[in-house]
Amino acid sequence: MPRILLALLFLVLTALSAAAEIPDRRIVVSRDTDFAARDLQSLFDTTPDACRSACLNAPACRAFTFNQRNGSCFLKGEVTGTSFYEGALSARVFDTDPALVAASAGLEESLGFLAPADLDEAHRFARGLGQLHAANETSLADLLNGAEARRAAGDLMGALAFTGAALSIVDAPDLWTEYARLARGVELNDRARQREVRGRAVPAAINGYLRGRTPAEQAAALIELAYALEEADRGRTMIDALQLAQRVQPRQDADAALEAAIGKYGFRVTDTEVESDSATPRICARFNEDLADSGIDYAPYVQLPDPTLVVEAQDGQLCVDGVRHGERYRIVLREGLPAASGATLARNVELALYVRDRSPGVRFTSRAYVLPRLGDIALPVETVNTGAVELVLRRVSDRNILAMMQDNFFGAPLYDYEERQLDDGLASRVWEGTLDVGQELNREVTTRIPLTEPLAGQPAGLYVLSARVPGADPYDDPPASQWFVLSDLGLASWLGDDGLTVMVRGLGDARPVAGAAVQLISEGNAVLDTAATDEDGLARFSAGLTRGTGADAPALVTVEQGADLAFLSLRGPAFDLSDRGVEGREPSPPIDVFLTTERGAYRAGETIHATALMRGPGAEAVAGVPLTAILSRPDGVEYARTVSTTDVAGGHVFAFEVADTAPRGTWSLAVTVD
Repeated sequence: MPRILLALLFLVLTALSAAAEIPDRRIVVSRDTDFAARDLQSLFDTTPDACRSACLNAPACRAFTFNQRNGSCFLKGEVTGTSFYEGALSARVFDTDPALVAASAGLEESLGFLAPADLDEAHRFARGLGQLHAANETSLADLLNGAEARRAAGDLMGALAFTGAALSIVDAPDLWTEYARLARGVELNDRARQREVRGRAVPAAINGYLRGRTPAEQAAALIELAYALEEADRGRTMIDALQLAQRVQPRQDADAALEAAIGKYGFRVTDTEVESDSATPRICARFNEDLADSGIDYAPYVQLPDPTLVVEAQDGQLCVDGVRHGERYRIVLREGLPAASGATLARNVELALYVRDRSPGVRFTSRAYVLPRLGDIALPVETVNTGAVELVLRRVSDRNILAMMQDNFFGAPLYDYEERQLDDGLASRVWEGTLDVGQELNREVTTRIPLTEPLAGQPAGLYVLSARVPGADPYDDPPASQWFVLSDLGLASWLGDDGLTVMVRGLGDARPVAGAAVQLISEGNAVLDTAATDEDGLARFSAGLTRGTGADAPALVTVEQGADLAFLSLRGPAFDLSDRGVEGREPSPPIDVFLTTERGAYRAGETIHATALMRGPGAEAVAGVPLTAILSRPDGVEYARTVSTTDVAGGHVFAFEVADTAPRGTWSLAVTVD
């Protein structure tokens, strides 16, 4: 029996660690030193960490000495003297100002952009700093002077050691910030050791901020924290640290650093676009991250100069609709505007943009037309901000129609080099001229292009009309192109298992056209067959002609009736009604098989029962034909195969037993007719 697995998602809400506060006591270590003092307690067979913890947790303990030779620990009161003792590790205990401890709790809350582990590490680092950097009874002044001398000599590791020892004595915010700066700049041949030392920069800067008494001290620590986070490959969090620094005390250096950090790591505006050539212009801002597709109303994050404007988030950009041509707009994207990832804009972004008038343009509204040869012949053209269009009419030879389709000329705009290619051998220019059109500022104007005179005396066939704005650059602004067929013949085709059927009707009266010569052309531009339409306007081609591949595949149907000519491409998709819910199914093969099981889910160890019905093109039963069923595992490997040679009215039944050890997943069942 397969098990039903219930997946439970546990959401753990994590708060800032309570252990992240400033330690209320700290130690200053001296090595190879024994302290003279009244012993409060003696501990044996212990460790240095246990000795330190015992003293820090005993309010009366002011110092301790640990004998590293025998693992003995002596907790002491006030120290009255010192003496050299090789192998001894001694430490004095200093109390932290209670006011500083209380103040740090409020500062912790502002560090919500950090992980709780960051604050825990800052606390542990502060408690162990004295043990990491021994002061060895050296005065604070001498330690600070030593740090300055080492720094001046370029020995940052030495300066770090002196600074750390001084910190164990005074626990000052500026020294913590300096320690972070030194740690971040240390260069060592041992790369693993270098990473360890530089890793101290983040907890040191946090400790500097938590101990800062003034805005200047806090801001300096936060700026150093930002650079330490960047060093630790946490550039996004660097932005949060710099934003907090600016709220604490605005500074030019922090502002410049924030600007640079946003440019490198932040959620930001990368580009703006004014879609002025549209009839309904809009202003868009693109970001370096995707916006939320739903669930967020972005309107409150955009300050608009006009309340009638509409804000819309779409495809990674934020757009403002409702702007007007010829006007300037000042739009402010407010700080806090969110991305789909949860990142937010670090500061306000002001956009000052101008929506210029639409560029002069011309376009045709349809891909292709079939125009009658008789009567008034015309095509519509749509223009904007131009009073005239230049027109070129070309005729394509019927022998080049297939080549035009294969090269994707037909139905597409023509670039300058494509027009030259047409003129060099694919088409002939039959007319050129200029047409005056109506003009209304920034509005589309539709004008009728009369073609009766230019097409007078021209034969039926394929034509292309090009239209361009006078003086427009043909490379930047290619001409609009309208392809059309000049003919009185309308064509339709049906492809089935019985072959290809072509219907020809007159466009003027919709009556069947009898006696028209219909040719089936291959991809290799060869005539596969020729047929004449019957009294119903139908011409038929055998199924074998429609199954060719490569150069033998059917590509085009041409029809000639007297001087009239028409064609129909077989290369593109048929008219698709699938979006109307009437997609239908593919034509059935000579034998069609319908397969079903009695249910869709089974347990391992059960039997799968399947029924298959074999039917012909007319849905009649196909009897006496063997049918093979194949059961495959989820990995596609065949699990079982069985052949049915008995049927009832073309119906076959199968039964597959599945072992208890069969793999779980989605299995497949297929039937084939051999």
